[in-house]
Amino acid sequence: MSTGTPRLKLNAAMSLPALHVPPSAWTGHLPFAFWLVEEAKPRMLVELGSHHGTSYLGFCQAVRHCGLDTRCFAVDIWTGDEHSGFYGDEVFNTLWQYNQEQYGGFSALMRMTFDEARGYFADGSVDVLHIDGLHTYEAVREDFENWLPKMSTRGIVLFHDTMVRERNFGVWRLWSELSQRYPSFEFVHSHGLGVLLVGPQQPQSLLDLAALRGTDSEVTVLRLFDALGSRICADQRIEAAEQRVDEVLLETRQRLAQSGAAAEGLQEGAALVRDRAVQLPEGLTVVREQMSQLSKDLAVTRLQAAQLSTEVTALRSANATNETVRTNLETALQDRETRLRARDEQVRAIMASFSWRLAAPMRWLSTKLKGK
Repeated sequence: MSTGTPRLKLNAAMSLPALHVPPSAWTGHLPFAFWLVEEAKPRMLVELGSHHGTSYLGFCQAVRHCGLDTRCFAVDIWTGDEHSGFYGDEVFNTLWQYNQEQYGGFSALMRMTFDEARGYFADGSVDVLHIDGLHTYEAVREDFENWLPKMSTRGIVLFHDTMVRERNFGVWRLWSELSQRYPSFEFVHSHGLGVLLVGPQQPQSLLDLAALRGTDSEVTVLRLFDALGSRICADQRIEAAEQRVDEVLLETRQRLAQSGAAAEGLQEGAALVRDRAVQLPEGLTVVREQMSQLSKDLAVTRLQAAQLSTEVTALRSANATNETVRTNLETALQDRETRLRARDEQVRAIMASFSWRLAAPMRWLSTKLKGK
């Protein structure tokens, strides 16, 4: 840098390795987040839109590393939007658990809308505000204007995705307007990050950073932070690759164990087959004997069936004969009864005629006696 050109103040935090931060488009800006926390020493840091928490966890890591009394708050509904995509509660639950374990003493997650969260912060109380919610022009402008009264005299506002010009992203439009009104600096790597100094009382290092815009030193600073961010991205890729290798090794060991168990099972199966092969001839002999006995039993059964069939035929024939005899007997009986009835009629007729003649003298005598 030439004489009279503002110099960027380097610090130890900017070279920190990132701890447990999920890979994202923000990863490349973590070295600046570390640098910013050490230089600005914010008393209150608020992030609007955290998703997996890459940037927010980076801020918290720097606060703990620098031993600051900063209070940190992440505001989000943790359901996603049209730009980040939509997701379930697992994202919030994972981030909440890690934040509680590592930074619970000074950090809190506020699951609510940005407007709902504003009421929990006094005007002029926020030193660093990171806006990374819905990225349309209207939404980002509304977030900035609504939260601007909350910014302190040392206030710094960060805008992510200033370089994205697709899918209705409008951060770049708002940034082009605001960067003309406030001291500012823009990183162009990792989708872009705008640094807006809205408070009149800034550390000299932040003012020097903003003064680099348009100078030859700006390119050097951009390359420096891009390289530091790329190192963290590379470390994450290496860590992910190592984790994948460990997973593959574990899967391989499990498959080998399963293969060993399968081999033992095959050996046991082979022994069982051999035992059954030895037992098979004996079993076949028993089966043959049983089949022979069954054949004999079947022949006897068939003979008995034939005999029963003959007896059934004889019984049917005898039954037919008996039926004929019974019919004849019934006919003869009916004839006899008819003849008997006829004879009875004749006898009654004869008896009647005989009695009439026998009683004639008695009738005459009776008539005479009545005439006297």
